[in-house]
This record gives sequence, C-alpha cells and structure tokens, in this order.
Amino acid sequence: MNSINKPGGNYSPAIIHNGIAYVSGQLPRRGEELLYSGKVGVDIDVHAAREAAALCADICISVLSHAAGGEDKIIQILQVVGYVASAPGFDQQSQVMNGASDRLIERLGERGRHARTSIGVAELPRGAPIELNMIAAVRS
Repeated sequence: MNSINKPGGNYSPAIIHNGIAYVSGQLPRRGEELLYSGKVGVDIDVHAAREAAALCADICISVLSHAAGGEDKIIQILQVVGYVASAPGFDQQSQVMNGASDRLIERLGERGRHARTSIGVAELPRGAPIELNMIAAVRS
C-alpha cells in the first residue's frame, strides 16, 4: 500500500459524505517526487503512461482506505475520471486509463469495477502525465 501524499494546496485528499467518498485528483508521485512526467505521445509512451495511471489508482485506493478506515470499508468504486496530458493528435487516452481500471479490478475485484471518463488535456500540475480522481461508496 502506498503512503498518502501531502496535498499540494488547501484541500482534503478525500471527503466522505453520506457514505460517498470523493477522492481528490492524485498524481503519479511518492511524497514530493513525481515518478512520471511529460506529455503522453511525445515524452512518455502509452505503456509507461498506463503504469503511471495504475500508480495513481493505487494512491487513490490508499487515500480512500485511509479516509474510510480500511480497504475493507470500500463498498464500490463508482466513478473514475482520468486526465491525460496529451501531445497534439494523441487520441489513446482510454488505453492509458485502462492501466488505472485494470489495477482497481486487480486490487478490489468487482468492487473496483466503475464508470469512467478519460480526458485529454494540454497540461497537468507539476508536468504530470496523469491525474486521477474517483468517487466511491464506503461503509461507515
């Protein structure tokens, strides 16, 4: 399990309200160190970007688990939104985000199956190639 990264601003890594957890966007980093950087399709290939997305999913699970009081408190991942810093003309955002989706199902089984949106963007914080946020149902 990954440690919780300190937020980069005045916000909470996760908020739980009425059994629904909202996990803030997570970058592929450990502590202050960004483990992947650049735009997908020019600086980083799809394979490495999938690995970055999987790392973001691991971090989101860690944040969610910490907020809920344990991984066993996660009932269902409801939605994942992935932002992919994309080179002009790059259109494989869904392939990149498969890294996150596969990791969630690998770690949580059917509780990890989710609705998903993959979005290509020009830039992300700190030059990251991926940012991932999610919504989940959790037990009190």
